[in-house]
Amino acid sequence: MAELKIYLSENLNEKFRRIAMSVYGYGRGSLSKAAEEALTRWCSEHELSPIPGKTVGHSEGARDKPLLGAESHDPDERENRDQEAKSFEENHALNSTGSST
Repeated sequence: MAELKIYLSENLNEKFRRIAMSVYGYGRGSLSKAAEEALTRWCSEHELSPIPGKTVGHSEGARDKPLLGAESHDPDERENRDQEAKSFEENHALNSTGSST
């Protein structure tokens, strides 16, 4: 069995957990059963419908680039972006005070 780590909004996470447990019970594996059912349905619905502007054989580079305006769900990418923003803010604050250090 494979393991898949995903990121969900708080709202969807709470809703999914509540419904999965009401359907499959509060025992071990209920979230996995519900997730497998959901992913199976999603794959069935989308496997034959091509993504507009994309070909079936995606290049490695295209898959790694987020769409314009899309929020990243990669925690490392979010961390890097947050660090870059913090560095920019610190540099901007130093430059506005006239300090060069």
